[in-house]
Formats: sequence, C-alpha cells, structure tokens
Amino acid sequence: MEPVLAQTTGFFRERPAAGRLADAFSAVWVHRMDERAVPPIVITPDATIDLQWIDGRFRIAGPDKEPQIEQPAAGVVIVGFRFRPGAAAGWLGVPAGEIVGGRLDLGELWSTRSRELSDRIRATPNLADLVRRLEETIGAHTEGRAVLDPQMGRAFEVIHEGLPPETPLVPFLQRQLHMSERTLRRRFEDAFGYGPKTLD
Repeated sequence: MEPVLAQTTGFFRERPAAGRLADAFSAVWVHRMDERAVPPIVITPDATIDLQWIDGRFRIAGPDKEPQIEQPAAGVVIVGFRFRPGAAAGWLGVPAGEIVGGRLDLGELWSTRSRELSDRIRATPNLADLVRRLEETIGAHTEGRAVLDPQMGRAFEVIHEGLPPETPLVPFLQRQLHMSERTLRRRFEDAFGYGPKTLD
C-alpha cells in the first residue's frame, strides 16, 4: 500500500492540554488505527516533540528534520502528549538536539524511572479511561517542575509573532535575548533540536 499522511487514516482527535499538564504540554491527541490493514503512515516535520503511549510503553517522537514513515499495527491506539515549544528538554532531562529524528523508548533515557511511570498505567479496554489515567500520571509527574526555558519560550513567541519586514532573524533574536550568536544557536539546539531559522 502507498503511504498516507498520518492523520488521514483511522480515528484522530486532538485537544488542548489542561490542568497540571499545561505547563509542559500544549495538546493531547489520540490516534486509533483501523482494524483492517493499515497503510504506512507519513509523519511530516512540524518542529514538535511528543511523548507517546503505544503498546503499553512510553516513547519519545521527534523533533524531525525530514519525513518519517512508520507502519503501525491494525487496531493499535496511540495516545500522544505534545510538548510545549522548548519544554521537552527540561521535562526529559535531555537536550532536544540529542533526540532529533528519533523514536526512542523512554526507558532508553530514564531506565527504571520509565518503568515506574509505566507501571502506574493500569490496562483498560476503555479508551477514555486510558487517556484519563495517562493524563493523571503524566500530570502528577509534571506538577511543580520548571521545565520551560523562559528565554527560549520568549524566542519562540518572537518568531511566532513575526519580525518587522526585512529584519534578519538571528541578529534580531540576539538583541531581544541579549545573547551571542554562538550561545543563541546552542540554546536553540538544546531547547528545540533546531537552529532559529528552521523555526522561522
């Protein structure tokens, strides 16, 4: 079968993250594949990092620099928690530049801590109950943790809001954040996995 865009197959729903999740995550999404044969799915780069629950385990996806093709099993359910821009590195304790293009089992980064987190999620056939349990567990782990780099959060806002016409991005960010170009690029790689121009 020909690959298709990820969100065009099966059941997909997304909503804003709320409560204790909101400090680190921007959205919660659910993707349930069809019970019949599932085509390969294409994940296009969108400068985001997701914590995903799939087959009873947590994994980290992204950030991507090129399209990824995956072959999910028929009927599989993936619950995703999309990190706020710049929050993944603080939450995971790993620079985003080290996980670019990766699909990593959380255990590769956290070892026993990942198992402890997974053990709190009791199996249930009810999707709504599963999502609620995941939200409660991840929210409890997130609460009270300063995971967002304020300067990189501000940098993302500046890029999102747009620059004055004919304004070079990197010098503008240097002035806004009072950083050298070298420091700016290193901080971007650590926070987002990309340099500033990739997010522009």
